[in-house]
Amino acid sequence: MEKKRLGVYFGTFAPFHKGHQQQIYKCAALNDQVLLVVSGYTNDRGDKIGLPLSQRYQYLQEAFADEADINVAMLDETDLPPMPQGWDAWFTRLFGLLKKYQSQEITFYVGEPEYVTELGARFPQDTRTYKVEMADRQDIKISATEIRENPLLHWNEINPVFRRHFTKIIGIIGGRKSGKSTLVRRLARSFNNAPFAEKIEQAITSAGNQGIVFIDNTLSPDMDLVLLIPSDNDAALLKKIAEQGLTEKVVRLDDEETIRDM
Repeated sequence: MEKKRLGVYFGTFAPFHKGHQQQIYKCAALNDQVLLVVSGYTNDRGDKIGLPLSQRYQYLQEAFADEADINVAMLDETDLPPMPQGWDAWFTRLFGLLKKYQSQEITFYVGEPEYVTELGARFPQDTRTYKVEMADRQDIKISATEIRENPLLHWNEINPVFRRHFTKIIGIIGGRKSGKSTLVRRLARSFNNAPFAEKIEQAITSAGNQGIVFIDNTLSPDMDLVLLIPSDNDAALLKKIAEQGLTEKVVRLDDEETIRDM
């Protein structure tokens, strides 16, 4: 089927949430294809929380991997002049992303009136039809700013792919027969049945991830906290912890605080 209508929806998506998703699906319903443009620059609001533009682009590609008619593109603004001087360069870069599309009707969905004026003033005089529409903000019950300030409070509003960034990863490590597996299981169940596993990816992508996961007997630089159960193997474990750059994140548990796995 010929795809005549293209909807272009852009934003910083730091993070991407349910309100964004609803608007994109509405855009998809009104068009044959959607181009989802994630924009940003070095040290932007996403970058400041450890979500740089490249990471947001990767996550959005993953989020829409099974949507053939929703494509994701990245618009890096790092080297562009600041607004309002940067409108021409920004528009040129945006339109460069449209070259591969043959659509004759292109609609830009924007959230600010300024974009309506600036985009409309720069549309090329060619055979295509261009228009700008204000996105209906009533769909968005939460803001990315609110999520950044308190991600756990707004956990269910965050897109599942982006949740991994805000997940607190707790590692439990100890020697043989130290009780670590029992402790992991009981801690996880005490924290609203949080996921627990030996592999981080398995835990953070679990449907039960509500912002905290527990990892059994595995170390990773991504961990936020490491609980060390004392054992005869402490020297070797502390060496591994140091190699992962986790020394400052270790809490050493006293024997009385652990339940041994007999």
